[in-house]
Amino acid sequence: MKKRSLLGTILLSGIIMTGCGSSKTALEVNALNGDWNIATVNGQQATADKQPYLKLNLQDKEIYGCAGCNRINGQIEVNENETGKISFGQIGSTRMLCNNMATETAILEALNKVKGYEGTENEVILTDAKGNALLTLVKRPEISLESLKGKWNITHVYGISIDELGEVENKPFLEFDTDKKTVHGNAGCNIINGVVEQTEGAKTSLKFNQMISTMKSGIGMAVESKIMEAINQVSGFTFENEKRIILNDANGNNALTLVK
Repeated sequence: MKKRSLLGTILLSGIIMTGCGSSKTALEVNALNGDWNIATVNGQQATADKQPYLKLNLQDKEIYGCAGCNRINGQIEVNENETGKISFGQIGSTRMLCNNMATETAILEALNKVKGYEGTENEVILTDAKGNALLTLVKRPEISLESLKGKWNITHVYGISIDELGEVENKPFLEFDTDKKTVHGNAGCNIINGVVEQTEGAKTSLKFNQMISTMKSGIGMAVESKIMEAINQVSGFTFENEKRIILNDANGNNALTLVK
């Protein structure tokens, strides 16, 4: 009996030692640097007019992004010697109104409650003081001009859907050949072609140049005019996911929404 008891103690000790040895190293705070899509808020999918996201800059202790409608910014409060702890100073935002403000309200309330974090380099959960999950963040993929490759339907012009803008003869779209740095598409009535350019060193910059179109008149000209005006204002893009890209103007406004 004593031998069995001793053997059991040894086995139990081995299990405990193995369990301790296999525990994961806590995620260092600097791993939070970069761009993150907000996937969930309070356990619910974060769906809004615009993709909610956060950009965390630990070096300057700044946070900014979009809560689903408005741009947001604030300060990061962190003790680099205390892994797993983080909070944000007063979050400021622009004052636009969108169709779905519920998600934005929930995100802003959650950000003000954040006291900690846990997760991996690709997925992070921001938690409250009791460790309850508030926000799930998913790392945005690395982006470049190559991210635009392929055909994209134009669904919105400055936040207004194509259907609301008016009738079109052809479904508006843009198709990028990133190897040749050209763009082809249809603006609602006419076929359009041109080239795309970037500012050196700016991966998300974008400008359309030498845009030409056929000269047909017909249904869709009113919508086409708005699309071409927006195209001329584009200065960059935001890659929200593999199926949705926003083309922004110089002021950061959503000039065109593109969907696969």
